[in-house]
Amino acid sequence: MKKKRPTKLSRRELFKWGGIGLAGLTLAAMPRWARAAASMAQDSPKILIVLFQRGAADGLNIISPFNDPYYHKARPTIALNAPGQDKGALDLDGKFGLHPALGALMPMWKAGTFAAIQAVGSPEETRSHFEAQDNMETGTPGVKVTPDGWLDRVLSDNYTSNKSPLTAVSISPRLPRILRGNYPVTSFPNLNAYKFSGGALQASSFEELYAGSIDKLLSGVGKETEDSVNMLQKITGGKPQKPEDAGYPKGNLCRSFYEMSRIIKANVGLRIGFMDIGGWDHHANEGSTDGQLNQHLRELGDSIAAFYQDMGSQAQDILLVTMTEFGRTLQENGDRGTDHGHASCMMVFGGNIKGGKVYGTWPGLAPDQLYEGRDLQVTTDFRQVHNEILTGHLGLTSTTDAFPGFTPGANLGFVG
Repeated sequence: MKKKRPTKLSRRELFKWGGIGLAGLTLAAMPRWARAAASMAQDSPKILIVLFQRGAADGLNIISPFNDPYYHKARPTIALNAPGQDKGALDLDGKFGLHPALGALMPMWKAGTFAAIQAVGSPEETRSHFEAQDNMETGTPGVKVTPDGWLDRVLSDNYTSNKSPLTAVSISPRLPRILRGNYPVTSFPNLNAYKFSGGALQASSFEELYAGSIDKLLSGVGKETEDSVNMLQKITGGKPQKPEDAGYPKGNLCRSFYEMSRIIKANVGLRIGFMDIGGWDHHANEGSTDGQLNQHLRELGDSIAAFYQDMGSQAQDILLVTMTEFGRTLQENGDRGTDHGHASCMMVFGGNIKGGKVYGTWPGLAPDQLYEGRDLQVTTDFRQVHNEILTGHLGLTSTTDAFPGFTPGANLGFVG
């Protein structure tokens, strides 16, 4: 039987009780520290980071089946060629190849800290970005009334005795659906732009806030806000820092990874992190070397490589997984792009995985194997991938609350 969840405090009540509006910080609800820990040790150092590629990333050109003749026939101008050829993929296993813009990730592949899952997605048929993202973030495909996100349910059921305000952090413009619910989550787009607002009490930055008396501004539920501000102040040191100075390339995603690394290094209790990057809806110009797909993939690969290099010995405790709402059509369109499809790919990184392998059941691209005659079939439910991560990496004994109604199958085997 599913546990009854306490009613969360409304945003209006939160602001009324705390006496201050929050522009940079999102608290999803009052903490529920009284609930006992459920299925895992609360002092586990393992960290999970979820990266959402919004827009439906083209899994067939990210992890390409370069030997499949149907792939090249359907994509005469945008398919990746065999390794070693012009516009060729980077060979992964003789069957699949990595997009060359992701070249920065090849050392991780060879080191066994990068794996891919092909033909993965949601069992739902929708080609709507909004509906598909909702399915992925609630963890209940086809159920439109789920009130919370699956990552929030994981936190509520397993991290209630961890009192750090930064147990869960989302580096995003707004609190994502996947983290909405009863568990308090800190959300901001940029540490250096972390601000408060509230009329006469407005402070434009950490420094101005702390120049006054924070105790006069915060009380009651606002104490949780004070705690998170204290921690983030410690991390930033009150001074803006450039990701490039730490070896990260320029770009918004690179900054997000850099700021996540600062929070982890500060040892303030982060266990679940979330980031997203938009712009993956490539209906045109997908094969161009200066096109949007190439630019996004290069930023993605360079960011992940820099992050794991930066994390050093801590990298073995950090598992990063990418996800997207659905894939693209096999057939390229008249604008040399692809339209909304079905299955895509997921990628996992970290020291706790069995990398250097493409996982999942490959259905092939023959016409009689395509979903609705046009798309790569989904042979692995996205919840199966996350189930293996939650149990194998984070140590959960059950994912029933995370994915109600879903019965996991045999593990794919990518978690060490």
